[in-house]
Amino acid sequence: MNKPPQPPQSFVKRNLVSIVMVPTIIAFHYGWNVMQNNRALVQEHEQIDLPVVTFAKFVWRKVTGSEDPSKANTKSS
Repeated sequence: MNKPPQPPQSFVKRNLVSIVMVPTIIAFHYGWNVMQNNRALVQEHEQIDLPVVTFAKFVWRKVTGSEDPSKANTKSS
């Protein structure tokens, strides 16, 4: 009662998550950039970096112990 050998899985079947997720992530980043550069939606002074960039800056400040540059110019009373 041996099972017949299974044919190898196709490339698409093995990598379906990557095939779907990589273009989705690229599309989200492109959409974020388009929205941030649309002056009808976001004014220039309200623009922020991509969430990934914002998070990376946050982590880098925590790791290096450096101060947030936007708060460095404020004077304490």
